[in-house]
Amino acid sequence: MKKILIAITLFLTVKGVIAQDLVKKIPTNAFTVATIKGDNLFKLMFVKDFDESFLGKKFLTGASKSLDKNFNSIEDFGINLDKSMYYFNQLNDSITYHHFLIPIKDANKFDELIKSKESRFEKKGEVRTYILPDSSGILMWNNTMLCGVNGSIKSSFFADSTKSAKYGIKDIRYQNEYDQTAVAVDSATVATYPDTTYTEEVAAPVAPPKVKKKVATTKGKKKVTTKAKTGAKKTLKKKKQYTPPPVADAEAVEVVDVPMAADAAVEAVAAPTDDYDEYQQARAEQDAKKKKLALEWITDHAAKILNTDYESIDKNKSYTESLDQSAIASLWVSSLQDVYGSVAPEFGTYGKANIMKGYGSLNAKLFMDKTSFRISTGLELAKEQADAYKKIMNKKINKNFLKYVNSEKAIGFMGYSIDTKAYLEEFPKFMKQAYGSFLGASMEQEIEIGSDLFSLILDEEAVSKVVKGDALFVINGLNSKEVTYTSYDYDDDYNRKEVTKTKKETLPDFLFMFSSEDTRLFNKLINYGINKKLVSVDQNVYKIAAKQSPVDIYFLIKDGIVFFGNSLTEIQSISNNSYRTNISKPHKNLLAKNNFSFLFNAKNLVGKVPDEEIGGKETAAKFNETLGKMGNIYMKSNPIKGNIVSADISAEIPNGHENALKYLFS
Repeated sequence: MKKILIAITLFLTVKGVIAQDLVKKIPTNAFTVATIKGDNLFKLMFVKDFDESFLGKKFLTGASKSLDKNFNSIEDFGINLDKSMYYFNQLNDSITYHHFLIPIKDANKFDELIKSKESRFEKKGEVRTYILPDSSGILMWNNTMLCGVNGSIKSSFFADSTKSAKYGIKDIRYQNEYDQTAVAVDSATVATYPDTTYTEEVAAPVAPPKVKKKVATTKGKKKVTTKAKTGAKKTLKKKKQYTPPPVADAEAVEVVDVPMAADAAVEAVAAPTDDYDEYQQARAEQDAKKKKLALEWITDHAAKILNTDYESIDKNKSYTESLDQSAIASLWVSSLQDVYGSVAPEFGTYGKANIMKGYGSLNAKLFMDKTSFRISTGLELAKEQADAYKKIMNKKINKNFLKYVNSEKAIGFMGYSIDTKAYLEEFPKFMKQAYGSFLGASMEQEIEIGSDLFSLILDEEAVSKVVKGDALFVINGLNSKEVTYTSYDYDDDYNRKEVTKTKKETLPDFLFMFSSEDTRLFNKLINYGINKKLVSVDQNVYKIAAKQSPVDIYFLIKDGIVFFGNSLTEIQSISNNSYRTNISKPHKNLLAKNNFSFLFNAKNLVGKVPDEEIGGKETAAKFNETLGKMGNIYMKSNPIKGNIVSADISAEIPNGHENALKYLFS
């Protein structure tokens, strides 16, 4: 019975904690949600540790100065550091809302931060409101939570005259007196340069007086007579400014019978009156209206978030499945297609394309523990997409590659493996999905035929034997080498002379390899290169004769592997089976168990970069000291689980540090 009571109590406690979590205030249609879990963060570092750290002291000093108060601890802000803080945004056709939700522990303390700004601070019951000095956002809080909101109005919304008129907002565009007078005398110039046209907009129909103007040319016998309008209202707009081309012969154009009104207009064009100040004032008035409207929307929105109950994001299955209770921070984006759609509406047809169709929500989580930092990312796929990726990634790297990795000296490596045949089979589907919408539904048959032709032309089976789809790139060190290059000198008469110079360059010592079951094509290419004196050979080791290359490139085909590298010694040792293998177990597992993997070993780079290339001895000493304190950095892909493809990035912390967070602050 006692155990049952304990279980019930625990359940109610957990449920109460969830109910109080501010995630309940995030609407289910939120576009992006970011979280910082205060409880997990301050398990790794006490508040006192943060206050006494370098960053903590900087933060408190800056806050004290800007708010004219004395802060000794982040707890002085009245924020509940044991609960989660959130950022989220919402999109619609008129405005993008950005929100911050912060749990409040002591509202009175937070009030004291703001009360000095009495003109913008207001309190009604438990709800306090503070409008930011530039009126771009608002803070609204009660005894338990703070909601901060600002908004970005979309210019495309007010470009629609019907929508903008609803809110009394006009689209103001700059138009100076030159634009107006140029329209008034356009017939005088169009007669001379008949290719120039104008589009006019008149506020009210006015019958202007007409004057005739004759233009005669000496080159041709034909006379052109046009009519010029004067007395046009000031609201005339010229969409295309006129710039007359240069006249080759001033006597070739004769202007006659130009009335005084037209002469005055021409003089005005030559010396226009600048109405820019008026334009600036009118534009500022409209911007102020937009800002006022945005503030009204933001205020209503903040009040709704603070006081209204609605269906929250914790009912969104995609969001809840992305969570990990042990993460320090997390980010969730509802849909990659929606991301593309939100940032590319101005692209017309391209903006409406389903380039990201089949790719759903994206998430990223930050973990910290006693040994490392880790960022884990996940991408949700549609079933068809997930099935395709499972086929493509159903392959492991060639285990023979592992013979050519020396963990003791390798600065880094990168390996990948895909099924080439499966990729080529799925490739037309990906292209059709991504780019088919550019061409429209009417091109569906053509796209289908193109996909079939691609598959027909390529023999996927044959290609997959030539290039199997796995590769490994290893950097084993850095070497300084004197290289020659062509430059140019100039004598006193500025005559250019070609000269050959030398300089020292630090270049990576690399080894690249990929698998090939059918090497006949490569053998033909080698023979062609030898015949054309582009390739030389010495005991099965080939050298590419490229005069412009700063490094010598050697290659070798052995045991179904094609090797490339810039170290003759390494390639020769592979050829005669004397290559020294010393791969560690973690590195072996990293390469063998993942479709993609990456390693950077900072310690193996210490002292390898010449001092003069990184700013001298003092800078080099700091650089090497930093590298010496770093652990290994890894990246790896993970097997697809269900419809989620994921990858991890992690960085080890060196010995002597309690955990990753304290190492970061140190």
